[in-house]
Amino acid sequence: MKTEESRNTFAIVLCSALLTFSVTYTGMRYHYYKNYKEYQLLSEAEKLVNDNFYFTDNIDSELLVDSAVSGYISGLDDKYSRYQSVKQTEERNDSHAGLKVGIGVTVSAREDGYIDIVSVSENSPSEKAGLKGGDVIKLIDGNDVKELGYNESVEYIKDGEENTVINITVEREGRLTEIPVKREKIEIITAEGIMLEDNIGYISITQFNEKTPEQMKKYFNQFVSEGAKGIVFDVRNNSGGLVSAVEQCLDPLLPEGDIAVAVYSDGSETVIAKSDAEETDMPMVVLMNENSASGAELFAASLRDFKDTKLVGTTSYGKGIMQDTFNLSNGSTVILTVAQYKTTKSECYHGVGLVPDYEVTNEGTDEDIQLMKAVEILKNENN
Repeated sequence: MKTEESRNTFAIVLCSALLTFSVTYTGMRYHYYKNYKEYQLLSEAEKLVNDNFYFTDNIDSELLVDSAVSGYISGLDDKYSRYQSVKQTEERNDSHAGLKVGIGVTVSAREDGYIDIVSVSENSPSEKAGLKGGDVIKLIDGNDVKELGYNESVEYIKDGEENTVINITVEREGRLTEIPVKREKIEIITAEGIMLEDNIGYISITQFNEKTPEQMKKYFNQFVSEGAKGIVFDVRNNSGGLVSAVEQCLDPLLPEGDIAVAVYSDGSETVIAKSDAEETDMPMVVLMNENSASGAELFAASLRDFKDTKLVGTTSYGKGIMQDTFNLSNGSTVILTVAQYKTTKSECYHGVGLVPDYEVTNEGTDEDIQLMKAVEILKNENN
């Protein structure tokens, strides 16, 4: 009797195992043929090219693969998801690190077609080489700047590999001097500040990268020590950057707690920005416009939600979705939209933007009416 029960149990287990194997095998076979069918066209196209393309010597296999992967990601129809080649990935990593290849000069166009060097960055390749503010750039690698044109000349200076040398001929005190300058990785300045009238500090943030928090805090701490009565944060035309950099910029300004969360497609949430117990009681105003996007909007929304900071300008861009970067085997990357994000006190602004408390435009005037309004608000708060 016991043997019969054992046989029945074994038969049931065997049937269950066979059924499980059958379902698993069927699923695997379906997945295999599904993928084979999807990617068969790419294989067919590759064979057609190899068998029939006339300019076989011009085939760049790396470029073909880059284009194929780029096209695949572009098929998602999401303008924020994209493929980046190895070179593009390296450039983006440098940008996030707050670095760029350059020579470290600020220039402006002259009416005579040449270029004025307005200023030379401290410890930059240009300073080391001997370029000075007030120099007039006449030739670049022997090419006449007037004939090249302003934009082309600037691009020529910028568009070079690290450690390459560019020969810049400048006019100084009526004499022409050729000065070789080596392109190097230099720090990108994304936060600058100045003390305005009535002890109002002004900090402009053009991007959020790894260097931004240090640069921003330098001015903020300076203004506090000088007795500032308020701070204007200007994120106009700031397209965003690293959320981690936004978090570090907000940390000394906001009260302790969770500041922002990412919301994923399955409804789960992850805290992406928080603040410690240190905060400021300094009155603040944020300037923004239609080009203030992503991290710049998160910065403005966080100050609004946690410090009742007033927003001045025009409605912001409305990008409240987050991208993550995934590494591929050859060093290239895929950037994919993975979540929406928002502050813990308000709804996501994606597709809508942040509406300013004071709608002010600078159109039709050479004056910065928006900044004037921000200063006025801070003055009134101090009275």
